[in-house]
Amino acid sequence: MRTWFRSEFTRFGVLKCSSQVAGPMSDDATAQSTSGKVPVYASVMVCVGLWGLVLAALNMFGMIHPTYHVSWGGLLTFEATNAAFGEAKDGFHFEVLGDTIFMAGCAALIAFGSKTINQQQPVADWFRGLVINDTWTALNDTSVAGGQRTMAAWCLLLGLAFYLYFGIAHKGWIDVGVYSVTIALMAAGVALNHASRAPPGDENID
Repeated sequence: MRTWFRSEFTRFGVLKCSSQVAGPMSDDATAQSTSGKVPVYASVMVCVGLWGLVLAALNMFGMIHPTYHVSWGGLLTFEATNAAFGEAKDGFHFEVLGDTIFMAGCAALIAFGSKTINQQQPVADWFRGLVINDTWTALNDTSVAGGQRTMAAWCLLLGLAFYLYFGIAHKGWIDVGVYSVTIALMAAGVALNHASRAPPGDENID
């Protein structure tokens, strides 16, 4: 009897040790866990934060508008504290409280968004993906995803070019008319881009 228990215990030990419950992750699994899909809100936070810092710098140097100087405190509080727009300043002008809080908020957006992005993939790869992707290649190649992706790429490019041109040439960085055209083009580009990636539906709906 003792010999039988010893043999059974030995066999159980062999079976237990010969099968691993959780082996090391493969390279493919590791790559999937570190290069997942970046949340949209994280990308938006980084882009808005960078855009805000650019506007803050342009405002301090008097280049944001031909006749206005923006008070971020008044703008963000809907003029509850002070007027949002004042006369343009000559040269460099820095409002200690308003500019500091606004730029700190933009930096916080960038930091939080970058942290979220870095949990899925390196931030450098995310920045590279903004330039090198299958959207821009569709500008002159309708075979990438049909005409929708090509139209989306052109809408996005025209929206960016329109905003940059009027901002640089006419200091229209905060002009409402420039925003209207830019937002319309960018929104159409985003919508068409998402539509071009939708999976094909069933041919028969009945």
